[in-house]
Amino acid sequence: MSEAPNHPLAVRMGVIAGVSHNMVIGTVMGSFGLMLASVEQRLGVSGEQAAAGIPLVLVGSSVLAPFVGVLIAKVSLRLLLLIGAMLTVAGYLTLAFTHSYALYLVAYGLCFGPAMSLAGSIGPATLVTRWFNRNRGLALGIVHLPVVIAVVPWTLERALSVTSPSTIYLVIGVLCAVLMLPLILLAIDHPPGKTETVAPEPSEKRTADGSFSMGQLLARPRFWAISLAAVASMTSSVLLGSLLVPMGMSWGFTRPEAALLQSIMSLVGIAGSILFGWIADKLGGGRSLALIGFNCAVLWLILLQHPPFWIAAVVIGLIGMHGAGAIPTLGRGLSDAFGQASYSRGFGLNTLIGLPFIAFAVVGSARVFSVTRSYDGAIVAMCVFFVVAIVLGIYAASGPKAKEPVPAAV
Repeated sequence: MSEAPNHPLAVRMGVIAGVSHNMVIGTVMGSFGLMLASVEQRLGVSGEQAAAGIPLVLVGSSVLAPFVGVLIAKVSLRLLLLIGAMLTVAGYLTLAFTHSYALYLVAYGLCFGPAMSLAGSIGPATLVTRWFNRNRGLALGIVHLPVVIAVVPWTLERALSVTSPSTIYLVIGVLCAVLMLPLILLAIDHPPGKTETVAPEPSEKRTADGSFSMGQLLARPRFWAISLAAVASMTSSVLLGSLLVPMGMSWGFTRPEAALLQSIMSLVGIAGSILFGWIADKLGGGRSLALIGFNCAVLWLILLQHPPFWIAAVVIGLIGMHGAGAIPTLGRGLSDAFGQASYSRGFGLNTLIGLPFIAFAVVGSARVFSVTRSYDGAIVAMCVFFVVAIVLGIYAASGPKAKEPVPAAV
């Protein structure tokens, strides 16, 4: 892995990436649940119809992710970040003024969905990966700190008591425009005069920019090992985030206690993003993913024992911490194994690969409970997935590292 010094402008690029990531993902995901009741009333739709927004965002962003990864490797990253920012603003302006359910779906599916890939996940992470050689994992961890998503629900809950939902959407859109657009215009695609690590293969086996194509990545077992090891942790986080309240109640906790467990998971997760970014810099991406797999297998086994509340709170907080560490660890693993030039394609493919695992885990766990009146079967399945992730992480750590530089694109 490259240990070349970071360019002096790297910190600025990190700030731009962090603001972009937080404003897109933090506002969309953080506001959705609290605004559902007002959407039902204003648009005259059912709760199920109003709740369709987030699935549209997740499916749209996941399906588009591989194509966004390819675009980022070929088109100006600043331009794509700018498009993502404008789509975010357009989505909130649509929500602020529309009384049409069709336009509500357009806002989430055609504005927020693409924006999540362009300016929320792949774009910002690629910017960091290009600019940081030293402490790249730590930088990715800091950029992915869920700062906005932690404050948006608390803020909106109070704002709804004094102003209209339309005004709230308008204010969020204006804030996104004011914070994102000027900063993104300061973004620079590549460090000037610097080089980018490339795929560790002879030049005839790489694309012109030194990266692997999507097909070449998919043909490599190490890519699948890195991707699936990270998907295990991401699936764990989404599963608990979606079902922790009913799961906790099935263990005998009250609804407020189960909701508190969900808050603990989110708050402790903030530390995990930085901690595992730092660990990934020390151990490498593959070994760090194996470590996450081992720790989470043990933690989920403890949940299988239905521990008392205070033990469950510690365990679930630690699971949240490891889940938040998956993104910076994945980023370090992909760039170590396949080079900075391949990062955007690899990250985009990983997003799509994770979608069926996450969807199956959530739906399957709910089905297991409806049949058995227990989530134990789902917990056992997660333990097995993490045992597999240990093996995959160890395998991913083997093989050559990306070292050969090529001139960065202008």
